[in-house]
Amino acid sequence: MNARPGSETGVESGATPEPERSDRSSPTATSDEFVLGTNPLPRLRFACLLVLLGAIASGTAPLFGVVTPAAPPAYPSVAPLLVLGVLPALTAFGFLRTRRSGAARAVLLVTAAVAVANGIGAAQLLAEPGLLARPELLLRESLRPLEPATGTWLLLSGYTVMFLAGVLALRAPTGETSRAASGTSGGRQPLFVLVLCFAALGAAGALPAGFRSLDPFVVSHGLLSAPPLVFAGALLLALVIPIAAGLALSSAEPEVGRGGLVGLAVNLAGTTVPVLVAVLVDSELLLGWGLGFGLVALLGLGALSVPAGRTGARSAEASSEISLPAHTRLAVLTGALGALGGALAVVAALLPQLRTPERVIGFGDNYNLLPLLLAGIVQLSLSLPLLRPGLVAPRPVLGTAWAILPLTAAADLDTVLRFAGGTRLDLVPTGVWCTVAAVVLTCCAAVCGAVAGAIERDEVDLSEITPNRSLLPPIVLTGLLVVAAFGFPVFRTPDHVSPGLFNGFGIASWGLLTALLVVLVALVLVPVARENRAAALLAGCAVVLSFRALLAPLAAPAMTEGFSFGFGFWSALGAVAAAAVTAVLAARPTG
Repeated sequence: MNARPGSETGVESGATPEPERSDRSSPTATSDEFVLGTNPLPRLRFACLLVLLGAIASGTAPLFGVVTPAAPPAYPSVAPLLVLGVLPALTAFGFLRTRRSGAARAVLLVTAAVAVANGIGAAQLLAEPGLLARPELLLRESLRPLEPATGTWLLLSGYTVMFLAGVLALRAPTGETSRAASGTSGGRQPLFVLVLCFAALGAAGALPAGFRSLDPFVVSHGLLSAPPLVFAGALLLALVIPIAAGLALSSAEPEVGRGGLVGLAVNLAGTTVPVLVAVLVDSELLLGWGLGFGLVALLGLGALSVPAGRTGARSAEASSEISLPAHTRLAVLTGALGALGGALAVVAALLPQLRTPERVIGFGDNYNLLPLLLAGIVQLSLSLPLLRPGLVAPRPVLGTAWAILPLTAAADLDTVLRFAGGTRLDLVPTGVWCTVAAVVLTCCAAVCGAVAGAIERDEVDLSEITPNRSLLPPIVLTGLLVVAAFGFPVFRTPDHVSPGLFNGFGIASWGLLTALLVVLVALVLVPVARENRAAALLAGCAVVLSFRALLAPLAAPAMTEGFSFGFGFWSALGAVAAAAVTAVLAARPTG
């Protein structure tokens, strides 16, 4: 090849090298139109307009009254609800004006997710309006039956429109670059830990009551005493906050991290500030734990959104080795969260959770606390090895076995709350809230571990995997036994039948449903996983199923008269055996 004179400059050759293009610094040149050949801005602008209209509809609901006969709010709340409601739309519009479509899209998606959670809780107005604890919408003044009014339909239609805006934003192209071209790196680890901590606080703030009421007509309930729709909405919000924060900060685009955290902050402001104003205005309303946690979370997430948008740009200049947060560091974070959750479960099991005027009832008197204690010890044993960087072997087991803690915690809470509500026993809140906090931290550890596994597969182990079809028959058999194990009761007496998914739905059923879904998802992943990972997933399934079976013999000493094992117990034992055999088959090289 003969080089032409002056070809280094690209002038005489007639070529125009990419770095010399004069429009490289122009915002339009790097916008999504050039990346994808399509323009997402009109679709995102329309989604912002929908969020604005939805905020106006839901914000004006108190003006028309949400119930009949009228039950006015604690203060004239239309103005603050409107201001706080339009903040997400204005924030997204602001990002779009600076050509940050990824950040605007993140704000819209977070707003839609929060709107779904709020809408499910607000649907309580259609069932029993007097049980809705939202002082910015209504304060009950008597025991007269209440019916939904015009404001209820405005409120729910506003949430629906916000959800539709999120669907529209989800379908909009983003122009997000690949990881190889992004600026994220391992330097984001401290920021990731801080964000996850504040997100956990926000999730914890969605669970207890935001305020306490001295008025006998005004309800004030947390998650455990909430009616089903309010319970489902609060639980969904508690899951949305850490998941949205983790996904936003793990994005390849720093602007998506900033947009996601800002979106969480402004939406948390919309759920906490109106209640705070009601507490400050009405002397019969007192500050609750939920409101305190929520305020701290929104301030922390809002402050961390600033470095979230800067880290990628700095690391891109500092290093050419680009990736999402390193899977080994995320494994350490998973171990830390899992160990903390397990430790809190042990503490919750040892603390008294019920009391009488004469004494407290703790571990020695409540057999239901023994499974929770064992679950905390097992989770600690699986999590502590992950604190050593590079030791990721226990992570796939923990990725399934974490379900033992919500399984046993829900059974404990079901028993404790049933006794507290139906007898003269009083609730000891410290032990109960330690149990709830342990579940929240465990769920955060599960999300973190799932992200670590995905990163390891995408960034480290790039080997091709052929699905192992020979495992399908034992996996199908195991899955059927798993459904029976969680669907049917594990024991029964003449006066009591243990909870199962097929015989009523209560607090314990949420733990059963969580464990069932986790085990079934793990079974689906087994045929497409590597041999050692597949065996580890099945080992985690066996741990969860063992705890399901253990609930029967551990409860036997308290129910000796007429006690018998149920079909769920035998199904759980069969599922443990099937999972163990399948693990042995999965560990063999396919050759």
